[in-house]
Amino acid sequence: MDKQVLQNSLDSLVTEYVANNPRSREMSERAKESLPGGNTRTGAYMRPFPIYIERGEGVYFYDLDGHRLLDFVNNNTALILGHAHPAIVEALQDRVAKGTAFSRPTALEVEMAELLRERVPSLERIRFCSSGTEAVLNALRVAKGFTGKRKIARFEGAYHGVGEYALVSYVPPLGPELGPADRPRSVPSTAGLSPAVLEEVVVLPFNDADACAEIINENADDLAAVIVDPLHTGAGTCLPVDGFLPRLRELTTQVGALLVFDEIISFRASPGGAQGLYGVRPDLTCMAKVIAGGTAGAAFGGRADVMELYDPTSGAKIPQSGTYNANPIATVAGLVTLQTMTPDAYEKIGALTQRLGAGLESVFAEVGVEAQVTAIGSLFRVHFLPRRPQNYREAAQDDKLLQDYLFFWLLNRGIHWTSGGNVSLPMTEAHIDRLVSEVQNAFQQF
Repeated sequence: MDKQVLQNSLDSLVTEYVANNPRSREMSERAKESLPGGNTRTGAYMRPFPIYIERGEGVYFYDLDGHRLLDFVNNNTALILGHAHPAIVEALQDRVAKGTAFSRPTALEVEMAELLRERVPSLERIRFCSSGTEAVLNALRVAKGFTGKRKIARFEGAYHGVGEYALVSYVPPLGPELGPADRPRSVPSTAGLSPAVLEEVVVLPFNDADACAEIINENADDLAAVIVDPLHTGAGTCLPVDGFLPRLRELTTQVGALLVFDEIISFRASPGGAQGLYGVRPDLTCMAKVIAGGTAGAAFGGRADVMELYDPTSGAKIPQSGTYNANPIATVAGLVTLQTMTPDAYEKIGALTQRLGAGLESVFAEVGVEAQVTAIGSLFRVHFLPRRPQNYREAAQDDKLLQDYLFFWLLNRGIHWTSGGNVSLPMTEAHIDRLVSEVQNAFQQF
């Protein structure tokens, strides 16, 4: 495909987008007077300006300019029931009328903890917090406190929130400063990061078990934990090759480090998350998004002996407070979401996602575009690459021009996605087929 022709087409699509969204453009300019660059959430930024959303309903959201968009992003996977699901709306309305937060616990947090333990056997004990970042921060802290070791190992490119350890080697620009593929270096992904943090973070290559074994064994005496997003979602949704996650389990056990699963996104993949799909039991698990039903809530938990460090009845070696930990808004929304997501519901959205993946693969083959489609659970991702990526460095070579072109083509035609996305429960085959059809239209003109 001629790159200049593609660039010209993209420029035309952006011009069309600007013309069609005057109110969002106006709000973006207004926002710059109060927010740096008009932005308060880095992931929501886009050029030339973002669409501003007014409301959501089911599989759609509506923007300030009156457009209805079919939403395959669902607030970065958090809305597995779609927007304003009637059961969630009713539960929240009832709950708000009874009070939104208290300085003492409610029965809701006990019910939520019991439901999570039922679905995820590794969660012997659970603590709640307000965000995925907090869940990761606390899991890594308790790992260090329990083991008495100081280093954390993480995978190159992966996203684990905005804590100190999370912002080492998070989607770094490709270049020689990253080091060899099987020996990634720790590089800062933000200004203001202490050099001491870089010294305490070991970076691993995803899906390279032998390289991981060498690095983990070399750091065995100092290594408190290995944290992994089992589906590598933030680094490109690179699925683990056969045996990779079980090997991590073996390696961490051998060196006395804790294995931490970041299931903040991957919990969407099945009733028991990725650990249920792959049959690997981590020591600790971090959760958010789906378990809060579209509100601000998160959790972390795992082995009872590890989580005992938070137990106030035995001295609480680690204090963890939070005004909104297990607040009734998040817990009631999470309970309704998980209760609605029965095994049949997971089977339904899984089947729709597989239909979508197969449809996209067929379209790309028909129009002669080199692309890889990854679909697991209700998650899907498209890479414009000659083969399916297995790690961040391979995924990062995706064709950005093609991705931008397809993003704006779909956006201008009422579909919202970002290099893929996720399926929500209210979606039907008609919604799936509409996306596939529009992707086909996007490339048939060339």
